[in-house]
This record gives sequence, structure tokens and C-alpha cells, in this order.
Amino acid sequence: MAGLKICVAGVGALGGTLAAMLARTEASLSVVARGATLQALHENGLVLDDGQDRSICHPIADTRAPDCHQDVILLAGKSHQLPQLTETVRHAVGRQTLVIPVVNGLPWWMATDPHGAFEAAVPVLDPDGRLSDLFSRSCLVGAVAYAMTEQTAPGVVSSARAPMLVLGMVDGMPDDRLSHVLHVLQQAGITARSSPQIRCDIWNKIAANLATNPLSVVCEASLSTLAGAVSTEAVIADILKETLAVGTACGLSNLHDVDEIRDTIAKAGPHRTSMLQDYCAGRILELDAIGWTIAKIGQAHDVPMPVTSTVLELATFKAAQRVQAQGIRS
Repeated sequence: MAGLKICVAGVGALGGTLAAMLARTEASLSVVARGATLQALHENGLVLDDGQDRSICHPIADTRAPDCHQDVILLAGKSHQLPQLTETVRHAVGRQTLVIPVVNGLPWWMATDPHGAFEAAVPVLDPDGRLSDLFSRSCLVGAVAYAMTEQTAPGVVSSARAPMLVLGMVDGMPDDRLSHVLHVLQQAGITARSSPQIRCDIWNKIAANLATNPLSVVCEASLSTLAGAVSTEAVIADILKETLAVGTACGLSNLHDVDEIRDTIAKAGPHRTSMLQDYCAGRILELDAIGWTIAKIGQAHDVPMPVTSTVLELATFKAAQRVQAQGIRS
């Protein structure tokens, strides 16, 4: 559908890649950024290196979304950045706007599901209810992103292969708006499909993230290194088993099995997880959204997660040591 007004809020590795690819379409594109990234966008444009070509685009870039209502808002920040990020776009949300949080870990809207299976995560993900109050569930789209992206400098991103997005309406209702969005994403070269079981897709990704992200920080190793060593491969398998058991206890069905997810991890190649990228750059780690919230949900459902908790403790300790030594950036 030509002419969709799309705002990408957050121009890090994934957000920058999605924005740069969407700039290839007829969509009216804008981005929300700040600091050095915003300055780089104004001075040099948004640069994408996909391994074959280096492209530059010049989307509208500001510290807030355009004043007019947007058709689509992609929230591409870290979970701990969402309260601040949503303030930059709330004025651009109209009755027909689709809001797509593309986040690692458990999204706040899943924690606040009416059946309450994930409610143990609410105090971490949406403690004051601000996110739940801001967006109606009928405008929210659940999202899972599979991408191998890095931000190599402010306003400069690289992508080893085309990202894949799996999308599904949070309220489970069919929606023509989502079909239009999928079409535009595909036009941009992004692999995109809809899912009637988006919560299961999200949990499969949570399991993969939880099995690799904290461990990658502890070991300071890429995905291929973690998947290729007998010792770390065993740890990955144990965390996957524990995380999938929590998902089953929460009522999720048709989850992937351990071997399926391990195969996906092994195929990722020498890519650094987003958490390892953040650790190396001195940024805040998403240990809460990716890890501790799942441990809390497991505890609420009496599902033991001893290996997961141990790796999370080690990653938390290591992150704290880096903060003491070097300070930290948001």
C-alpha cells in the first residue's frame, strides 16, 4: 500500500536497519532519535551496509514523531527505554495507528494479558501501568524479529542478512491494516509474515534469547562459538528446556522443541548477540526483560530454573563489574 506513514522510534542496530530498508518503498518515513545518532542522521543520513551494498537514505529525523497521526509506529528501543520512547510518539497515535513494539524479551502487553499467566513480570515491565494505559490492545501488534544487525557508529548500521519479522495482532482479530503493513515490509526486502499464535512465536524467541544472550556476555563469545563448544552447548540446552517448561506452564502450546531452537542458534554464524554488543559498548543490558522476568514467571508457576538463574547471576555480576570500572551509557 503506497503512502503509509511509518515512524521508526529508536535508530539502533535493528531500528536503523528496518528504517533504511523501508526508505526503499513509497512509505512516508520518519525516525525518532537523539544525541549523536540524531546529529549523524542530519549530517550524513542513515547508512546501511548489507554486506553487498552501502546505501544512504535521509528520512525525516527528530526527537519526536511528526505531529500528524501515523499509520504505523515501530518501537525499536530497548525495554528499559520504552517509557521514555513512547512519550516521543504518543501524540502521533490515532484511532487507526498500528503500534509495533519490536523488543527483546517479554513485551509489556504480554505480561498484562487478561488471563494473568505472565503477570509476575508486570512490576518489571510496566510497573506504573503507563504503557498499558497509553496503547489500546486493538492497536498493538506483537512482533518477533530475527536479525543479525549491528550499529557500527551513530547513524551507521550493518546487516548480515535480511531481517525477518513475524507479526500478529495482540487481540487476535483479523485486521486489514496488518496485511498492508506486511506488504510494505516485503516491498522493502524484509522477510515478513503474519502469525495467528504470536505469543508462541514470541516465547520461542525468548527461549533462544535467554539461552544465548546472558551466556554470550559471561563467555564474551559469538553465537557460533557458543553453539560449537560442548560445554556451552550443554548449558544452552538446559536453559532452553527450563524456559520452554515455563512457557508450557503458562498455557502456551505448539512451542518449538529444544533441537529446533538449537539448530536456529547454530545457523546464526559468528554473530554477536545484542546483549554482547551492549556489553562491549558499555550500555545497559536487557537482563530484566530477557532473563529475570522469565525467572519470576517460572517461580510463580513453580517451575525450577537453576541453570538459567545461575547464568543470569553471572551475567549480572559481570555487568556490575564493568559499570564500576568504566561507567555506563543508556
